[in-house]
Amino acid sequence: MEGPGAPSTSGRAMFPSLSTLSLLVGMLLATCALASAQWVVETNSFHIREPANVEGEYDSAIGDFGVPLYGGALTGEIVYIENNKLGCNVFQKPLVPVTLPVFLLVDRGDCYFVEKAYNAEKAGAKAIIVADYKDERLLTMAVPEDRPEIAALKNDITIPTALITQEVGQKIKDALHAQNAAPVTVELDWKESVLHEDDRVEWDFWTSANDGCGNACDRQASFKVAMRETAQTLEKDKYSLFTPHFMLRKCAYDTDSTECTTNCIHKGRYCAVDSIDDDYSHKFQGWQVVEENKRQLCVHKLLSDKGEAWKWWDYAAGFAADCTMANGRFADRSCIAAQLDKAGLEQGAVDTCLGDSTADSTHDLLQADYVLQGNDQWGNGKILLLPTVIVNKHQYRGRLDVPSILRALCAGFSESTEPQVCLAGSMQTDDCAADTHGCWTHSEGQQDFSACKDTFRGYVCKCPEGWKGNGFKCEDIDECAEGTAQCQHTCKNTPGGYECSCHDGFQLLGGHTSTGICLPINQCKKDQGGCEYGCTTDEGKAVCSCPAGLRLGQDGKKCVDIDECAEGTALCDQQCVNKDPRDSGLPYACKCRSGYSIDIEDKHKCIPEEMFMAKLGLKGSSKVSALTVAGIISIATALAVAVGYAVHRVRMRGVMQNEIRDIMRQYMPLEGNNVGEGLLDESPRIKAAKIPVVSHSDDPGNPV
Repeated sequence: MEGPGAPSTSGRAMFPSLSTLSLLVGMLLATCALASAQWVVETNSFHIREPANVEGEYDSAIGDFGVPLYGGALTGEIVYIENNKLGCNVFQKPLVPVTLPVFLLVDRGDCYFVEKAYNAEKAGAKAIIVADYKDERLLTMAVPEDRPEIAALKNDITIPTALITQEVGQKIKDALHAQNAAPVTVELDWKESVLHEDDRVEWDFWTSANDGCGNACDRQASFKVAMRETAQTLEKDKYSLFTPHFMLRKCAYDTDSTECTTNCIHKGRYCAVDSIDDDYSHKFQGWQVVEENKRQLCVHKLLSDKGEAWKWWDYAAGFAADCTMANGRFADRSCIAAQLDKAGLEQGAVDTCLGDSTADSTHDLLQADYVLQGNDQWGNGKILLLPTVIVNKHQYRGRLDVPSILRALCAGFSESTEPQVCLAGSMQTDDCAADTHGCWTHSEGQQDFSACKDTFRGYVCKCPEGWKGNGFKCEDIDECAEGTAQCQHTCKNTPGGYECSCHDGFQLLGGHTSTGICLPINQCKKDQGGCEYGCTTDEGKAVCSCPAGLRLGQDGKKCVDIDECAEGTALCDQQCVNKDPRDSGLPYACKCRSGYSIDIEDKHKCIPEEMFMAKLGLKGSSKVSALTVAGIISIATALAVAVGYAVHRVRMRGVMQNEIRDIMRQYMPLEGNNVGEGLLDESPRIKAAKIPVVSHSDDPGNPV
């Protein structure tokens, strides 16, 4: 496909093979209706710096092999070997640099570009410059995929490649041949080869699911596996927006012909552009490749709708590794299902998106890619090379491997917005490590501050975090005074930041140039905060509490008894006896004078014995049956249990037993029961009921 602006594989006029010709014809037929679309030749800056009489800046075309240093620049000295000026033969002597790296200049012609680059790198060149042999506009140097033994050389080329016009090439040669010739110094600059407008890179990958077309297909499959983790990280962190695409063509024959039915779907509308090697063509056909391409478009669409577009790489990498033509599982439903499961998709949803591939109709996703590959409305240019990577609307040129693609992606970020992976030593040199380039610097104690910020392309002068200014002069921001520090308790300004601190009893979380949160320390964890009974933490301090009948002493830790009788909070009807609940389990007890008993309905009230006995259902008889005694015991026991002090249940068992005995002595002439409690007059028949009160209430004045 030799010609102005078109991709070229050789340095001389060479006709493509029949298989390549048929492929290119099909692609041309597929895009002939879109005549406005143009092939885009990606360029970089080619600057002749010395000698002064030939100094000038020109464009050079980036080859579709080798490693262009996107976002960077490289300076070298031109070397031109007269006895191998085409570079088609192996160089007998190594190219030894004098002061700068060697840039080998060769003429176009007699062999493939990729052969010239291979020989140059083997000889020690750090870049190869190919001078055109005729006066024409620049074109893209491509790889002859129909010559797999030649195309394989691409994998070993790691230097930049550039094509310059015949005119520029002749200027360099004339300077080299001049009397008392000075070295010719050239700078290759790729800083503007990729747009870098903002903090997100948009990139597209035109590919194919076919893994049976030789070296080109092998590279694509390997790249998908190797690039998965890096691509997903960039996508999940919102540094990139990735979209896969698949090259297509229309069938040039009758839709019912063998050519169309074996290579196309949707009645010849969408056909495979890459052939299948003879080793696999007996088992797989082109229509299956297009079907899988459609499936991968559906996978990306469905995942994008879920906000998980990055999972496309799980499917694509898994398919490339596991569902191959070599292992016979390329179209295997179970293998496909396993990859869908990795991506978190249901087979049914994907099948719905796929639709009927035998239908005489278009498919939205395939149609969009078919139109896009030949449409220049976005400035991407016509897609002719498979694979093709587009970064920020610029077609990538170079090796298809992770480091090379990542470098192109890193070149697509605006200055100082690159992710950390772009600033790794393997990707670029830290331009601020040895020189601050006139940017502001400041030293304070053990801290050094500098406005020199390393970027993928070089550096910028930008005041560091916590400082303000233009990068050449910076002053500290007092976050405390401005109220931006977000400290919860106290704030102290520091150079380039601030520090938060907390009141006593609180622990700081964060607070060093970040939001400072003060969390209360659990003061009750150790020794219960010094409290005798209850302990809670309030505002970072231990707060003690006491059970009913007790209150905190002057030290705020120990509990002292409350004399409810003296304070008048017991509200006993006749007599009140104060008790220490720590000893008796009771805060106090109400008692009655002789002839009265505690009302079973109101334990603070005293009622006459006759009324009390009536409430118990007892008459005035001196004889009490065993059943009545048992009933009295049951009632008394129930009363004692009901008024038990819950916190002191174990202690109360003994107390309850004593109280029950007292009650029984009052109601029955038991043997040996001749003496009362000493405070009340004894009745000859039944002693007055004296039922003690047990408090369960937090209010000692309201015993239950």
